[in-house]
Amino acid sequence: MALAVFPAAARADAVPQLAWDKPVRCLTNDDGKVVRVQCETRDKELVCLVAPNEATQGGEIGHTKECDTIEPSEALKKLVKDGAKMVPAIAETPHGYARASTGRAYQVKFDLLNRIFLGASWVPTFQLSEKAFTSPEAPFGRGQAEMGIHISVLSHKGRSRHDIRILEGTATFADLELRGLLFAYDYQHLHRRPAFWLTSFFGHPRLYEVAPPLGWGFRILRVNDRPPAFKSTLDMEFAEAHLAWNPWQSEDLYNHLRIEAGLDFGKFWEDRTEIAKGTGSGVWYAGFDAEAKLRVSLGDSGLHNVNVDLGYARPTYLDGPKAGSGANNITLKASYEGIFAAINDQPLSFRVSAEGASREDPFADVRNLEVRATAGVRLSFWAPPRVFEPLPEFEDP
Repeated sequence: MALAVFPAAARADAVPQLAWDKPVRCLTNDDGKVVRVQCETRDKELVCLVAPNEATQGGEIGHTKECDTIEPSEALKKLVKDGAKMVPAIAETPHGYARASTGRAYQVKFDLLNRIFLGASWVPTFQLSEKAFTSPEAPFGRGQAEMGIHISVLSHKGRSRHDIRILEGTATFADLELRGLLFAYDYQHLHRRPAFWLTSFFGHPRLYEVAPPLGWGFRILRVNDRPPAFKSTLDMEFAEAHLAWNPWQSEDLYNHLRIEAGLDFGKFWEDRTEIAKGTGSGVWYAGFDAEAKLRVSLGDSGLHNVNVDLGYARPTYLDGPKAGSGANNITLKASYEGIFAAINDQPLSFRVSAEGASREDPFADVRNLEVRATAGVRLSFWAPPRVFEPLPEFEDP
């Protein structure tokens, strides 16, 4: 097991390195070992970088490109005889990796939009009701376990990005609270080809090409069980769909400001224990929801990530004693996640967040304000290197 800490002390910055985008020759030296060689002429002198093809502990090094040629020892002897300057070096690495002096390659860039993660955190939580300030049981002793699967696909042909979240959830202990999401999908684009043309006839006719940065998305089955503000309740949102506008997004659509507006429907239990009676219990609701999301990855390495979400929802109850009445719920959440180490290229990150929620219960005519903070760690699996690839000038027609 290898543990990498950023910045890595083992990195061989002073040693020349073979370039990934240049041809590599694999030659056999006098000891019968294969070395990797790149040669170029500098000031009328042939200079060859020579890197081992195996780690100091033995075995071939990983994350190298295929050799353009494989040649016997006579080829290396000929380079020396012809007066080439042989310079010790380390092997090339692909984008997102560095190589230590031992020969081992290790990942230094991470894309946290693509990963499976497990986490644990400390979640102090408080609430302020209309009557008095209260707190859940053990407000400073709440621990939380979390998990999720994130997938993000950048389509160069379509100049678009597809974000998917699967089986995302948290379980808070000491004072039990469950949050879960089965599936969510979001689509965004940065099209160059116009979606429609607008012609005006005030004075000379003018043609305006319009390519609005609009997107869409949906959620399936989001659950909030025993929130501290109303610990007897259960809210199950069965489905939600929304349209989105992206007033700002980076060239690779990784960073963005996204504003969503849509409709959802689900079921709400004032007394969560009634769900044992079956789906006939509880009350149905449907309503409007909106959200503003800011997603920013600082730098191009993916080591520092900031998210800010502002949400508003107004469910209207469709049956029961409060049929026709609604509730106004507002949430604001800001979080930072930074990668500080990696175990065998699986990143460890530190995550902190602050969240405020104003929840209204029309059944009890009560509004509570809930405030919580989060501090914890996440272990992510199979996060690929963060890649910035400029999109083509136009999407495919």
